Amino acid sequence: MNILLSLSGQHPRGEKLVQATQDWERGRIDRKTLEKVFEEDISSLIELQKELGFDFISDGQITMIWNDIFRPFTENARGIRKGPLVRWFNTNTFYYVPVVEDEPVSEGRIILRSTSKKILKTGAGKIVVPDPLTFVECSENRTGMKEEELMFKYAEGLLNPELRNLESSGIKYVQFSSPSLVARFRKKQVEREKLIALGEAIREALKKVNMRSGFYCYFGDASPYIPDIYDLLPTKDIGFDLTETDFRNIQPSEKCLIAGIVNSRSSYVEKPNHLSKILEWLAEKFNNVIACPSSDLHYIPREYADMKLVALQKARRLLDG
Repeated sequence: MNILLSLSGQHPRGEKLVQATQDWERGRIDRKTLEKVFEEDISSLIELQKELGFDFISDGQITMIWNDIFRPFTENARGIRKGPLVRWFNTNTFYYVPVVEDEPVSEGRIILRSTSKKILKTGAGKIVVPDPLTFVECSENRTGMKEEELMFKYAEGLLNPELRNLESSGIKYVQFSSPSLVARFRKKQVEREKLIALGEAIREALKKVNMRSGFYCYFGDASPYIPDIYDLLPTKDIGFDLTETDFRNIQPSEKCLIAGIVNSRSSYVEKPNHLSKILEWLAEKFNNVIACPSSDLHYIPREYADMKLVALQKARRLLDG
């Protein structure tokens, strides 16, 4: 039984950082002071993950640039500009629509500049990027390209140079986050042909990239895509939001399962004993399991988000005896 631990997305900012951000916006503190508070907040999250024995270390996207999952690209990639502010699925958070006017292109350092350098020194750094399907479906496509072609161009011209440079800088893990695939208000299932195209796009993004990779879908039930998702997507790990997908419906696979077992959108902190029973059941079907939150934890206060990470660690300890 091999249970790993990881964050699955953006972590909430601490109260001190929230206050500092407000003070900076009102001109009460300078940018240098704000940046110092950011670094302190990131350091505390990294240290917590280390103390809890997390296997992959994230900065929680707690930087001034990661205000939404597309922001580094809408502000820095060629071929894309920042569009209107719209709601992020059915949450109380928002993102700027990527307006794609030409083939998306990156010189390869956009994400690195948006990421805390502290995780590069951990030897287990993890980054999260929007998968090609989510990027295309959440964008305004003005290129004239079909969705499948734009997915491939995004993977080839933007993600691949980014991932290659991240790997050379010390990042060990990339997670492709895909709420679009399973979003609960989707009227119909994504056709198999598009799932095939998604797999080819991710394969292009990972060309000449050797870091560990995972594909994680959340905000909906992934059952209709099992077992096709195992065969069609090239990542080592495949994962599901188990607050939306019944874990008892997940079929076994040789791939590692990313199991989103703590609810990121509720402040209720799950009991470690309950979590350990789910993990024990999953470990009988999968050789390797990565236990994580169901999605970004930034929907709840930092105090409760950190407590949920502790609950994951305690659940693993129960299994280890």
